[in-house]
Amino acid sequence: MRSLRLDADSFRIRASDGLYLLAYLLCMADAILISYTTLNGTAAAHHVSVFLRYSSLLLMIGKLVWDGKQRLTSLLFTCAACLLIGAALFRSGYNHLLYLLVAWLGVWNVDVKKVLWIDFAARLFLTLFIITGTLLGAIENYVTYRMGSPQLRYSLGFNHPNTLASLVLSLVLEEAWLTRRSPGAIYTLALLIGVIPLYFLTRNRTAIALTAAFPLLLPYAFRRRPMRKAGRAFWTLFPLLVIGFSIIAMLLCRRAPLFRQFDQLMSNRFWNSLKVYQQYGASLLGQRVQLLSVRLARVQHESPILLDVAYLRTLIQAGPLILLFYGALYASAFRKACLAGDRYTILVFMLFMLYGMIESGFNNVFMNFTLLIVLRKWHDQPKKNQKN
Repeated sequence: MRSLRLDADSFRIRASDGLYLLAYLLCMADAILISYTTLNGTAAAHHVSVFLRYSSLLLMIGKLVWDGKQRLTSLLFTCAACLLIGAALFRSGYNHLLYLLVAWLGVWNVDVKKVLWIDFAARLFLTLFIITGTLLGAIENYVTYRMGSPQLRYSLGFNHPNTLASLVLSLVLEEAWLTRRSPGAIYTLALLIGVIPLYFLTRNRTAIALTAAFPLLLPYAFRRRPMRKAGRAFWTLFPLLVIGFSIIAMLLCRRAPLFRQFDQLMSNRFWNSLKVYQQYGASLLGQRVQLLSVRLARVQHESPILLDVAYLRTLIQAGPLILLFYGALYASAFRKACLAGDRYTILVFMLFMLYGMIESGFNNVFMNFTLLIVLRKWHDQPKKNQKN
């Protein structure tokens, strides 16, 4: 295991990085403290949310001006990406695109590890703050049943039990990526035991399974054998394969028995997405889609309208161009990790790509820290046999 050194330089932050962090943390406060908790239903929360989002956007634009010159290719790509994301955001009103835009602006010269250390600390603090607020009765603990089951599920202040489980997955993988956590019996046992109470609280399966699988897959990250050409090609194409499989699973979830069984195992996520797709289709630059969560559906005595698969939500709500944008960014990041022989990053990316097949939080940089790594990696030149 690589030793973890946190000296004074680890916490020294340049003014440019400080602007980025301020904008990033303001947006994180909106994404987690408001949007992902039971506080998000009030008018006051809406006004605070709008203020935080657009203040962070203005700060990030200010950082871009502060930084001044960057490579022409990076500048042109940044402008093109911002126009694409901005157009899809305007047409769809999809908040995750605003978070992506904030994270994208100015990331080209940021020390991503310093940002992620502060991201980890802030996310851990917010998670514990929300849980504590729930235990003290200040924040509502949303309790629900799993569909078709008498099992109770507890959110501990978040808008859904799945959100809590997803945050735990993200925290575990982020800490491991930052410290290059090595495989070991104690670490594996601690995680496997730790997810047991989390499962019985949330009854979440995907995030819990991925969290439990991570320490068992860690030996792959420390393999010393050079990566073969076929392996590099597979991982480079992996994002597109996962996205393509999700679309096929949606289209065939009621036609092919194998996909029907898979959909039932995934709580009919693909069937729910297909119903939305049949109603709205997929507009090139996104569109406004009226969704109805399970919680609100029960209050209003209506059927829920859900898009739980991240790639299908992106396709239908943000548009095919944004979906291709995500796929291209991850394919590029996988390729650079392969060239660097960085199996650790490949493993973490792979787990989050699988997570995106089941949960829509993959699209949110504050639920999926690998998005920030991917955005930063696009500006890096690939270096062979050099770990991140």
